[in-house]
Amino acid sequence: MQILNKNINCLKMGMEEMIVLNERIKQKDRNAPDNASSLIRLEQVGKSYGSRKVLSAISLSVDRGESLILRGGNGSGKSTLLKLFAGIIPESSGQIHRSSRHLQIGYAPDRLPKLRMTSEEYLTHMGRIAGMPKPNLTQRIEELHELLELPAHSPSLLIHYSKGMLQKVNLMQACLLRPDLILLDEPFSGLDTDSSEKLLTLLHGLRAEGTATITALHDPLPSWESVSTTYRIREGQLILEDKDSDQASDSGAIHYELDGLLTEEARATLASVFPKIDWTAAGNAVRCEIPSEDCHAFMHEFWQADGIVLSLKRKEGGI
Repeated sequence: MQILNKNINCLKMGMEEMIVLNERIKQKDRNAPDNASSLIRLEQVGKSYGSRKVLSAISLSVDRGESLILRGGNGSGKSTLLKLFAGIIPESSGQIHRSSRHLQIGYAPDRLPKLRMTSEEYLTHMGRIAGMPKPNLTQRIEELHELLELPAHSPSLLIHYSKGMLQKVNLMQACLLRPDLILLDEPFSGLDTDSSEKLLTLLHGLRAEGTATITALHDPLPSWESVSTTYRIREGQLILEDKDSDQASDSGAIHYELDGLLTEEARATLASVFPKIDWTAAGNAVRCEIPSEDCHAFMHEFWQADGIVLSLKRKEGGI
């Protein structure tokens, strides 16, 4: 009974936080300027804890379908910035403008607590808190379990899950509502190679549907970096990284190799738009050798054409 009460209290606390968050967002959006081109915009935002300044004068806008990566050392402020975007913590200075009070934001923290609940029970509770209709919620939970290869109706409790399994459930709850903006704090931590590829497939699919993504990353991830804008947090400042700066002396030396599935009609269209890409095909199975400068635009069009990415690897040397 004590364990049950503890889990119920955890859920109640989460529910109360979401209610307060929604009310805070609504109040701010009543006075926010019209900014239709951006889902969310930070204007000279700073965050301090007591006398310690973590972030200073951050200005950044995020558009629909855009992907941003945040890098920085431990304690640099990556997680703090994600929480500001999510509305979990208030800014100390500046303003945060959201395009709508109905903006759906999914947030996956760096770790999920081990609760005495099954993954299905936990996600069902989270979906109900968010107001999802039961048939939609049930279908979405099964879809996400299948995609990330966890048994949907397993009786195992989260308290017995490995780090990687917990991370999968953490990602599922962030994606339940097909959010307008998804915030991920070290989402690949604890995942094996196959699970990482599954997550990348999910993220690329969400991005193609117009979901914006902000991901805090520590380790290199070329296949996601190729379609993202990367920022580094240093001494509380947000600094744009020039993805081409490392290639300036090696022009043409970096390319990407994509293995995937694409219809012959779509392949012919993309081949005419991107003449520099080398194609190898057998039916709908394709391998593309993509110059670095074309990768961002090509990936967008590939997903728009309902292509399926099986792998995307960064390669050294000319095509």
